[in-house]
Amino acid sequence: MKNMSGARLAAAVLIAGSCPAMAVPAGPSLKTLPLQQDIWIGGTIQQGNGQYAPGDYTTLLLDRPAASPCDDKVVTDILLGNFGATDPKLLRTYLGQHVAVRGRVICPDSGIRFTPTPDFVFPVY
Repeated sequence: MKNMSGARLAAAVLIAGSCPAMAVPAGPSLKTLPLQQDIWIGGTIQQGNGQYAPGDYTTLLLDRPAASPCDDKVVTDILLGNFGATDPKLLRTYLGQHVAVRGRVICPDSGIRFTPTPDFVFPVY
């Protein structure tokens, strides 16, 4: 009886593997963040720890990974800053909160950065 059920299982696995309709689909492809366009993005505001820039800064931990328009790498969090440089106080009042924020993705020499519009930040509960 054991040998029979094992053979059936093996046959089922072989059949399922050979049928394209039964194959498990690959995960959805990542969407590339638009460059230099006003967008709404959701995530959690965090304090930086020196991984992306020296000193004190804030980042946005994205709700979903995305592809960077700067180098096509997967992005899970983005350094917040203005066009010139990072601003350690930028959105600091929302530290640890899940928010929806409007802004633009830019690609300075240092990598991807998100320049939020502080008047368009809304906590999401």
